[in-house]
Amino acid sequence: MSKAKEVEINYEQIKKMIKQLDFEKKLTLIREIVSESEYRKGFYKYTEGLAKKYRIPKMSEEALDEFLHK
Repeated sequence: MSKAKEVEINYEQIKKMIKQLDFEKKLTLIREIVSESEYRKGFYKYTEGLAKKYRIPKMSEEALDEFLHK
């Protein structure tokens, strides 16, 4: 079991720490997090759940881009 699961996580402290990183280090951290397969599976499962909950139809990339930027 990882140590992160054994301690109580204070997300405000994590947020403050990440805000202190320079831009390149933030990008590196984001790339590392999203490259994990479990994160991807969880993210897609979560977004699929939102789409079902709010009855969002499947859209092409262009239609979705237009929808999101209204």
